This record gives sequence, C-alpha cells and structure tokens, in this order.
Amino acid sequence: MRITALLSTVVFSGLSAFAADTQLLNLVMPEAQIMAGMNVTTARISPFGQYVLSQFHSDEKGFQELVTQTGFDPRQDVTEILAASGGDLKSKSGLVLARGSFDAAKIAAAASSGKGQAVVSQYGGATLISMGNDASHSVAFIGNSVVVMGDTASVKAAVDRADKVNSISPALAARVQALSTTLDAWTVTLASLGSLLPAELGGAKGPAAQPLALVKNIESSSGGVKFGANVEISGQAVANNEQNAKALADIVRMVAGFVTLSGGQDPKLAGIAQIVQTLKVENVGNTVNISASVPEAQLEALMKMQAAK
Repeated sequence: MRITALLSTVVFSGLSAFAADTQLLNLVMPEAQIMAGMNVTTARISPFGQYVLSQFHSDEKGFQELVTQTGFDPRQDVTEILAASGGDLKSKSGLVLARGSFDAAKIAAAASSGKGQAVVSQYGGATLISMGNDASHSVAFIGNSVVVMGDTASVKAAVDRADKVNSISPALAARVQALSTTLDAWTVTLASLGSLLPAELGGAKGPAAQPLALVKNIESSSGGVKFGANVEISGQAVANNEQNAKALADIVRMVAGFVTLSGGQDPKLAGIAQIVQTLKVENVGNTVNISASVPEAQLEALMKMQAAK
C-alpha cells in the first residue's frame, strides 16, 4: 500500500474522541453542525483501549513500512482527534484534525517519493500534501504537533484560520465542552436527523415507516463512551415535541425488548442481548436519554466472539 494512502487510512480509522483542544477547535469551520472527538491518551490507557491495541497487526509489512519511512506510529503518536462537518449532505467537505507528534518533513519526503499522486507544497506556513489525480484531498501539518485532513478546500481554509481567533456556534461549543470533559469518545450534531437522511429514504413504507418518521423528528443528538472497568455508554436525542419524544423512547424500548428476546433464542445474539439488558431509556420533556453500563470484560468477550466468526 502506498505510504500516503496508508497514513490516511490509519489516522482516519483511529477515530473514536477527546477532551477538546482549543487549537484544534480554532481550526474548525465556523458553520460546523456535526462534530466528534476522542481523548486518545485516556482511551489508550483504559483496559478496553489496551485490548484494542493488542489486536493491532503491527507486524504487517505495510504498517512497518509506514513507521520506518515516516517515523509515525499511530499507536503512540496521536493524543487527540477531532472531526467536523457542516452537515450538508450535498457537500463532501469536512475535516479531521489531530494533535500528536509528527515529523512533517519525514512524512512529506516519504509521500513525495512514493508511487502515488501525492504533491508536497507549502501553504500558509503549513506543509501540504495533496493526493489524487485532481488533488481533491489533502493533509496539512501545522508544525509537528497538529495535522489537518479532508478535502483540499476545507484543509486550506483551516490553515487560513490557524493564526486567527475563530469560533463555532455557542450552542455547539457548549455541547462540545460538556461532552469532551466527561467522555473519552463523543459525537454531537445540531442538524436535524431528517436533514441528514438520504432523499431515497423519504418515501419508506412498511415496518420502517414509523421509526423513520420519528427519526426525522429528532432536532439534535449527542452521545459517547467513557472507558474503564465498566464501559459507560450514553446518548441523548432532542425531539421537536414531547409527544414525539415519548414515541421515540417507546420505539427504543421495543427494539431493546426484541433483541433481548432474540438473544434467548439465538446464541449468536446472546452477547448483544446481555448488553441491551443494561440499557436505560427515559424521556424528560422533549428529550430522550439512553444509557448503558457494560463490563469491559464482557465487551471484550463479545468482540472476540465476533472476530472468531
């Protein structure tokens, strides 16, 4: 695999979130409606994070080639990750930002010497690596501690914001602050879920029609994970009114009950059913809160079972 492609794959696949870093937040587009983040350091030292790392095939030739030629080891060198999007389905723009330790010069040299279409240049004081036949996607290194990835226009716009004072919407900033200081991995969207659904789902009929209609009534949502001996999972959905919030909560409870029942009849679903049994669903006004607490050992066992299949 080409070094540039492998580098992008490894960093993007490492997404999972973080305690919001002010410099990374400053690079986010002001019109952002969807964000996700991960405190990689905290996740890495948790029991579950250590298990995930133990499954990482670090002996693969492509991975070793990446580390040797770039000096970049994603298992150790990334500490925080943030992703952001404006929430426009018609636009393919978006950003993934990370803080860590990067040898920008060495990575750029490896990218330019590869067989791919990478082009290395300087932009606004950052090292810019553009990829693809039309250079539509880029990676920018701001110094050796911040990397920005995404479509080239969005990456350049982020670099332009680097030496300015910028801000996302107050509502989004408040949710990011609350989530990133209490969870290890999180996601939040201020865009209605109805606006994020593909147009072809608009006319869904049959059993899926009612749940889909309720999903369209969700005006904002958030959720995340806190790692530890017990993995704490939480989520929140804000509906457009109390009636729809109650109906949404009822649907979630019904699905959870169905999964629990199926787990008693199908051994393949038993592990998932055990997790679902810990699910708590409550609706307060127009808000639906969901939470679950899963022993790390149980989650690890489930992943081992799925891997074996």
